[in-house]
Amino acid sequence: RKRRAKSPAVVRSADFETTTDENDCRVWAWASVNIHDLKDLKRGTDIGSFIDYLGEASTTTYFHNLSFDGIFIIDYVMKNGWTWVDGKPGEMEFSTLIDKMGKFYTITINVGGIITEIRDSLKKIPMPVAAIAKAFNLPEPKGEIDYDKPRPAPYSPTEEEWDYLRRDVEIVARALAEQLSHGMTNLTVGSDAMAEFKKVYGGQAAFTKSFPVLPASLDQEIRQAYRGGFTYADPRFSRRIVGAGDVYDVNSLYPYVMHEDPLPFGKPNIVDYIPDDGLFITSVTVTAKLKEDHIPCIQIKRSRFFNGAEHVKAIDEPTTLTCTSVDLDLWSKHYDLNIITCNGTFTFDSERGMIADYIDKWMEVKANSTGGKRTIAKLMLNSLYGKFAKNTNTTGKKPILDGDHVKLVSGPADSADPVYTPVGCFVTAWARHHTVTSAQLNYDRFLYADTDSLHLLGTEKPNQITVHPTNIGAWKHEATFSRAIFVRAKQYCEVIDGVPETHIAGLPKYLAAQITPEDLLEDQRWHGKLMPTKVPGGVVLKPTSFTFAA
Repeated sequence: RKRRAKSPAVVRSADFETTTDENDCRVWAWASVNIHDLKDLKRGTDIGSFIDYLGEASTTTYFHNLSFDGIFIIDYVMKNGWTWVDGKPGEMEFSTLIDKMGKFYTITINVGGIITEIRDSLKKIPMPVAAIAKAFNLPEPKGEIDYDKPRPAPYSPTEEEWDYLRRDVEIVARALAEQLSHGMTNLTVGSDAMAEFKKVYGGQAAFTKSFPVLPASLDQEIRQAYRGGFTYADPRFSRRIVGAGDVYDVNSLYPYVMHEDPLPFGKPNIVDYIPDDGLFITSVTVTAKLKEDHIPCIQIKRSRFFNGAEHVKAIDEPTTLTCTSVDLDLWSKHYDLNIITCNGTFTFDSERGMIADYIDKWMEVKANSTGGKRTIAKLMLNSLYGKFAKNTNTTGKKPILDGDHVKLVSGPADSADPVYTPVGCFVTAWARHHTVTSAQLNYDRFLYADTDSLHLLGTEKPNQITVHPTNIGAWKHEATFSRAIFVRAKQYCEVIDGVPETHIAGLPKYLAAQITPEDLLEDQRWHGKLMPTKVPGGVVLKPTSFTFAA
């Protein structure tokens, strides 16, 4: 007998429209569409009808930003008899996957014996819905409605409001359908990238041979060398308005270093000295003093003696640091570095090009594609390295009812095996080395850097760096500003083509758009930042103030 072909799982994109009144917080409209059949659109006007609809058929349903919409679901089910469980839910039960920061990954709910897994599409496509429509070159843009319009229950949405909601779910549906057509079926785009890399590399066995699972204690020691991007505002020019200059961005910085620079593999050896060559991660006790006319690049986090947000100019008292050989090389060039003791070193075999086939595949797709396929290529290129250094502490949060609203509290302790943290350590180290070295070559003009960008005073060609619009690893001229101010890391404003572009971490774009360089010369308090607040029924966005210190 022929085995009947398994019918494809139904995948849907859903969205809620909710009131903004904390005293009447509820869903006033919802829609859900089959991502493979956009005519299969369901809709309703209250949360109860959505939960009933989940009981009609088992699906995988995506919400874009489940951390918001998911609270409405949890609020309803917990107030209507469902119980949270740590595992597969039975009837009138649900489970969640929420990380320790309160970010939602899944809600799995059993409605009348029908199980639906609700996922967060923001983890698959990390951009706003309006940006998805542009990036995937979709036929319709995101619409607009008045979010604050009074909508007393029972409310009947207008045709314009239904159309707005339809666009939202269709935009996400089309993007998800394209991702799934490329085999991207995992929970996050990082997991998709890792699964694809393992295929390109030769399968799980080949991957494990090169990148073995290291013991947890060893991984924790190595992980101390894992740092983020280099972000720095040079104090020679900061906190004052400067004249014209240029912005340069590296073309695909992380894919570039994964393609070109040596990376570690295999089990490390442990030695009690600092090798002369090769890749290693070492613990050293040092003092240091920044060399004249050099950019500081040592950042010490989790220390009561140093500000973890700043790059130090001097280490006067012996201080123990864990770093990669790439970092140690960079520090030695920028500081008078006195290594007092070596407290132990992990040495690694290394090779260039281990990830090159994967990078080449997706760089070719990116270069020869537009719309969704190009966006997917960019996501696959930029999401791999972080997965190597995945956090092993997977203890998350669980929901409870705190009186009349949902509260997230610590869930059961949990952990996972590491992937291969040394690769993450060296990819980020090489990226910092590339950015800091390029900035140092243009020291006289250097204003600001953020991971893969340089902001330089003046508009002449940069010194000793390759400038090209598309070549991987080259610096692309991104913009010319007529004046600018750089206050500190993640806080600056540049006037480009007569329009101020302000970047302040945590400040919404709609507020940043009103700010000029002159505004950043003094302390400010801007009102109107919306903060999600859990209330009975779900979540409302409450306006609050944002304080800026010049």
